[in-house]
Amino acid sequence: MKNNYTLKTIIALMFFTAFCFNTNAQVRLTVVNPSTGEVTMHNYGGTTVDISNYQLCNFPSYNQLSSLTVTQGSLNLAAGADVTVITTVISNPNDAELGLYNSASFASSVAMQDYMQWGSAGHQREVVAVNKGIWTAGTFVNVAPPFEYTGNGGQNGAPFWDTLLGLEDFENISSFSLTPNPTNTVLNLNFSQSAFSGEVAIYNLLGKQVNSKNINNTNLATFDVSSLNSGMYIITVTSESNKESKRFIKN
Repeated sequence: MKNNYTLKTIIALMFFTAFCFNTNAQVRLTVVNPSTGEVTMHNYGGTTVDISNYQLCNFPSYNQLSSLTVTQGSLNLAAGADVTVITTVISNPNDAELGLYNSASFASSVAMQDYMQWGSAGHQREVVAVNKGIWTAGTFVNVAPPFEYTGNGGQNGAPFWDTLLGLEDFENISSFSLTPNPTNTVLNLNFSQSAFSGEVAIYNLLGKQVNSKNINNTNLATFDVSSLNSGMYIITVTSESNKESKRFIKN
């Protein structure tokens, strides 16, 4: 009887520990603006979390959140709420990483709450995120900044980050469309301009360019994607005045 009671106690303790860990892990990065240092975090959990002692890290620099300027929200982060701070750890806006930690143990996958990297792969803390199971080795966010998390709180990795759209972006949101998507063989780009000129490139989720072409004075471009492996890809259209990326799926 005593052994049975002890076993129940251990099981209950394990569930309690897992619950506490998952609650803390529900605070995630949702917006990262490398140029301004603005970082927004969201509490996907069901309880308030005091994140004043949390850390932002871009190796080898780090900030404790309580030392930063809060521009929106509170570091006593309520369930479902956002908070925005201005970090100083991003020295290179074009190529960096950002990890969110619940302590200063930056090499610990237990302390890491969230992670993302852009510009290239292989930054110092990538291995910590890989060990935690929230990032895929060799991948990075390959869209124009500022960056916005598009997942549901339980989804991880580069595919769930996209360009944050500002008010001015909505005017150009239909600058091109993709059909069909998903596709097996051919991908059509339909431009809103009657005579678009620029470069179109296709990247895999590792950031490797797999196809590209220059477009001159046309409103329709066609790519043969039949040779691509099945999966998700990013297509980027660059003109003199604009750069826009979209995702498509190759069946």
